[in-house]
Amino acid sequence: MAFMKVGVAPVAKKQRLYIMSIELPSGMCVVKIGKASGESSKERMLQVNGSIFDKFRCTAKISIKRDREVPADKVFEYETILHRFFADYKYETKHAWDGVTETFVVDMSDVVTAYELVIAGEVPDFTYVVQESEDKDELSF
Repeated sequence: MAFMKVGVAPVAKKQRLYIMSIELPSGMCVVKIGKASGESSKERMLQVNGSIFDKFRCTAKISIKRDREVPADKVFEYETILHRFFADYKYETKHAWDGVTETFVVDMSDVVTAYELVIAGEVPDFTYVVQESEDKDELSF
């Protein structure tokens, strides 16, 4: 049995960084930040929704807000930066489902802004704090 062909470099799967908006069966909305391999994050979305169905016996309403191919050597770094940035707003539940450890209760527009900044090479030197709606300006690092 051959593991690889001689002289042929192994092809790395494409790596994607995504943001999902998940409306749980309870009506609560959470944001999931994660990575997936392949052409899109559709398979990962279906895995998460299947796990939620197994736990609650009904599906969630999930939409993918961002799904971008990123360098394979950077995907975990970007994901970690975003998880640490939003760490104080991590979604906690006693009903675990696949991917729940990567979910946050935060404003989607702030997550999208942070996502774009991290991919552009910006790294925050602070953690996210919810701003009052009247004081809310653009998020910047």
